[in-house]
Amino acid sequence: MVHLIWIKDTQSASLLRLSLIEKTLLSTFEKYQYLPKLLSHDTRLRLAVEDNDYGSQLNELLKSMQISAGVDILYLMNNKGTVIATSNYDSPTSFMNNKYEFRPYFEQSMREGSGLYYGVGITSKIPGYFISSRIEGFNSGFGVIVAKVEPNNIEQSWQQLIGDVLVVDDNDVVIMSAKKSWKYNSLTALSPKQLQRISKQRQFAGQIPKLIVDNTYTLNLAAVTLWNINDQHFLMESVQLGNKESTLLKNWRLYYALPFNTIIEKTLYSSLIIALLLYGLYVFIKHRRFIEYTRNMKAEINQKHRAEMQLIIDQTKVGILTLDQKGNILSNNATFQEMCNHDDNTIIKGKNISEFVGLPKKFEEAINITETFTETSLTESPFTKNSNNPLLPIMYIISPININDSLYLMTIVNITKRKKVEEALSFANFRLEKLVEERTLALDVAQKELIRQDKMVVLGRMAAAIVHELSQPLVAFKSALASIAIKQQRNDWQGVNTSINNLLPLCHNMQDILIQLKSFAYQGGGSTKAQSVELNNLINRLLSTYLEDNSTVIDITLDKQQPLVNINSTKLEIAIGNLVRNALDAVEKSEAPKVLVSTKVIDLYALVIVEDNGGCMDESVVEHIFEPFFTTKSIGKGLGLGLAITNNIIKEYDGNIEVKCLENSTRFTISLPLSLNNKTL
Repeated sequence: MVHLIWIKDTQSASLLRLSLIEKTLLSTFEKYQYLPKLLSHDTRLRLAVEDNDYGSQLNELLKSMQISAGVDILYLMNNKGTVIATSNYDSPTSFMNNKYEFRPYFEQSMREGSGLYYGVGITSKIPGYFISSRIEGFNSGFGVIVAKVEPNNIEQSWQQLIGDVLVVDDNDVVIMSAKKSWKYNSLTALSPKQLQRISKQRQFAGQIPKLIVDNTYTLNLAAVTLWNINDQHFLMESVQLGNKESTLLKNWRLYYALPFNTIIEKTLYSSLIIALLLYGLYVFIKHRRFIEYTRNMKAEINQKHRAEMQLIIDQTKVGILTLDQKGNILSNNATFQEMCNHDDNTIIKGKNISEFVGLPKKFEEAINITETFTETSLTESPFTKNSNNPLLPIMYIISPININDSLYLMTIVNITKRKKVEEALSFANFRLEKLVEERTLALDVAQKELIRQDKMVVLGRMAAAIVHELSQPLVAFKSALASIAIKQQRNDWQGVNTSINNLLPLCHNMQDILIQLKSFAYQGGGSTKAQSVELNNLINRLLSTYLEDNSTVIDITLDKQQPLVNINSTKLEIAIGNLVRNALDAVEKSEAPKVLVSTKVIDLYALVIVEDNGGCMDESVVEHIFEPFFTTKSIGKGLGLGLAITNNIIKEYDGNIEVKCLENSTRFTISLPLSLNNKTL
């Protein structure tokens, strides 16, 4: 019976210690949670992920931010996981230019926007928590800003406790403990997949976690669990870290392990006392003394528990107070005294917390606030009144700690440093916006000059192309007319009709060239009104003129859905006609010429596909295929405007055209948005 009492009492004490340690861990690490997210909006860092060379200029900036925020290291990575700026750039273990793309916090930040990871540093060999956030550049660049927090001081404070404290991650691997032999070993057997992932991430600097728990036992009568770790039994109690509002430390668990032989020693000692008291039970006074002795021992244990709790509170670097159910201060640590700018702790105790902290509601309502932290400031207490110092900005949280059903634990964090960083970032953003505005104006001027030069280049190319394409038929015309004139003088009309007939194709070629030039010159002009066009009917009507001479060459496959698109039908005929003519020209020398024309409906777009087996184009040709006056055809075959006109028509109606070179063929694909009538079918 005495043994069960000691076990239950020790279990309650362990749960109390776990509650206090949990609050300490959450308050210590969550105060840094805002930092990477805040820095992800810094304009300088966003520019750095666009231009990695610019990142090296931010080392001093990150170092000053690291010192102000109180973290151990701040560093910036580009979208490939390479460190382009770091606060420890001048350290022998600098992270500069190192690649950490295999670390889970990098992948999680790039995928979800933020990440948290515990591991041993690849470069520094120092363990720590890596809190990260994704940074989006101004164009298409991405990067990750990371703050590293090293928990060595917390582990050292646990060495003063009677039992052992340990934190395990979601793999049940011990990542924090004052006992070094337990660190980076597991409480459960790990699967080969888990071991492979830990090794790949290099989480523990090459150490492979080993199972240290030999057996577990459950005492049903006392509802407690005993673990056999390295041939020693421990009374184990645990709590799950994190909550619904907090993403930090989630899926991690906090354990308190008390050596079971300590409980046995206390049990034997208590049993001996009880045996002596029972021996003198016949005397009523001795019975009263036994009761009094038991009461005093319980008070001593409670006092010891409170002393341990106060030890933890005093060593915490944030303000911590214990309150009764009305908000009166029962105890506080030295950090809160410093916040209040007063040395005499006796004046603080017994006063209501509302005299020091600006609560947004009454204390009875404030304890039910669900936010992780509430932001406010210290009020004008008797110690700060008439002082030249401004009110101290703080964040606080009030949580029950389950002592006498009426005590609350209040954690207060000084956010002066964060406010200063916000002001510095705001000023830096203003300066950077002015600089961007000035450089944008200079860029506009440069772009206008480049456009003017490009126009002159295009005009020169157009003039050269026109001279080149029209000179040959004009020479032929001149020769034919001279020949006809000579025959007229001789009154010899033989062969005149043949010469005239030979001029007709030249006229058609010159007419086609002028039509393309006119179409290119008046792009966007004329009738551009869009109407709902049945794509299949338009293609059937267009290809009917080509099928007369190419019935065995052209194959048509049309989608059964009868797609509708909003476009000017005449311009669409010009665009598709250019692709078909080019395809027919490409298969002229093929042994089995084939041109495939088809339509498809994919999601909200209609596709027109024109593919020929005239061979695959070279990559250098594909790169310039849609440029005006670029052509691979021989002299007299065209100006190189067909694909440029087609591209401009499709883009004018929010469509897109792509070219893909296959093994022995070339495929052009036009995609156009479906009309609203088609989408509702």
